[in-house]
Amino acid sequence: MRVAVLADIHGNLAAAEAVMDDIQRQSPDYIVAAGDLAMRGSHPAETVDLLVERCDALLMGNTDAYLAGLYLAGAYREADHWKTELLEWTRAQLGPERLKLLGELPFSVRYSPRRGQDLFVCHANPKNLEESLEPTLDESTVRRLLQYVDATAMAFGHLHFPYRRRVGKLVIADVASAGIPRDGDLRPAWGLFTWTPRGWRVQIRRVRYAVRKATQSLTARKVPGAPLLIHKMIECRYRHHALLAEAARRHSGLPPYLKPPPGAVRGLPAPALPPPPGLVPGPGQSTQVDEAADELLAHTTLETHAPELTEPSAANDDEGADQHVEEALPVANGE
Repeated sequence: MRVAVLADIHGNLAAAEAVMDDIQRQSPDYIVAAGDLAMRGSHPAETVDLLVERCDALLMGNTDAYLAGLYLAGAYREADHWKTELLEWTRAQLGPERLKLLGELPFSVRYSPRRGQDLFVCHANPKNLEESLEPTLDESTVRRLLQYVDATAMAFGHLHFPYRRRVGKLVIADVASAGIPRDGDLRPAWGLFTWTPRGWRVQIRRVRYAVRKATQSLTARKVPGAPLLIHKMIECRYRHHALLAEAARRHSGLPPYLKPPPGAVRGLPAPALPPPPGLVPGPGQSTQVDEAADELLAHTTLETHAPELTEPSAANDDEGADQHVEEALPVANGE
């Protein structure tokens, strides 16, 4: 059994099409889109339609729940905020039928190649849609979030930072993001889970896509917050990137980076704003710090187009899929 899992597509149609093309070449038995399907991109309706057509299962993410009106979190609850404008713009693009679909999506799905050897798939973690499974979390915190997972492998997203980690007999893998990567690599990510006689084998694949097409469409379609959304797409990293990257490489059993990954943007300027003064993230808090800095960044003047990239063939190519595949984590049962 082979299961393809993509997550955090965020209405980035160009990236979604590139990922789906690469998935098709791998011929998995099942395809799962693990939440955050539509909001923050320029083509939410077209992206949802593509995923409905091509995937065997769609799961709910936190932004899908916001769109469906199930609940709101953070600045999306504020009446006068660009995120609220983005929420309403995306709802108008999706229309009532797609919004109804998002509100009815399941929380999780599982695949069982053999009794007691399930692959469990969810958006952020097995308990809720909001709490990130950051690689910096200590073992006890991770075990608390995973204590009721009856499986030998788990796929998730939400963090936009792909990595793999072993927790006892359970292999977990963040496969995201297919739409807005934040691990320093512009290329969309997705995960391929393959069942073998020795357990689940995990690969994180990266593909090239038309980055400039995606950024320009945010401006052309007058997406609320477009300058900040473009900045985050091109920046493609958290403000405490080094902390996350070091932990992710360690848990994945990979050596520290000796050179930038194949899809990294060399020469990319530093983030327009540093983290808020005096605020250093504790384990699991990098995303909150990033959001706090974004609120300051939203009030500055940002470029509304992608900067010139020094490696266009690696990060800004309209043709085909990159052959780079992250090294596979050993099988789930540890044999």
